[in-house]
Amino acid sequence: MNLTRALDAQGWMTEEELTYLATAASKSSVIVEVGAYKGRSTLAMAQNTNGIVYAVDHWQGSPEHQSELSNYPAGWLFDEFTTNMEGITNVHPISRSSLQTAAWFKATGKTADFIFIDGSHDFESVKSDIEAWAPMLSENGILAGHDFGDGWPDVEKAVKMLVPNYRIIPNTSIWSTESV
Repeated sequence: MNLTRALDAQGWMTEEELTYLATAASKSSVIVEVGAYKGRSTLAMAQNTNGIVYAVDHWQGSPEHQSELSNYPAGWLFDEFTTNMEGITNVHPISRSSLQTAAWFKATGKTADFIFIDGSHDFESVKSDIEAWAPMLSENGILAGHDFGDGWPDVEKAVKMLVPNYRIIPNTSIWSTESV
């Protein structure tokens, strides 16, 4: 398992969370990450799969990041992501909204083996992301997300409402539909 570059990139994923992402990615050919920020989690998945990682983000930051990002010029966040992805050839950044990209997946008949949701953390956004992406999951695929019970009550509320068989990955704030 290769986490060296992921651990060097700025972000909020713990080493245990990155390990889970790397393990799930190693079993997947098509991965969708909703909310890539600077690419810490993207690197964990990309370096541990032979498949493709679609990194879906508008790279303008979620509401909780606006005060931090206001100190930087437009495009700075995407530039940080791109710098972190240098030399990684299996990441396809998609600079559109999650819902636009899910509609494109649906229209083109694409599915994903692993879908990881970590975009905006308000209830409506999490709910919309789950509703839009769950139908794009391949048979026996994994739908998961970040920040369950980690100070984000809206994430927990949406997951409990829409993902009846979720489980929490031990020592993380990741929820997942993957069976043990």
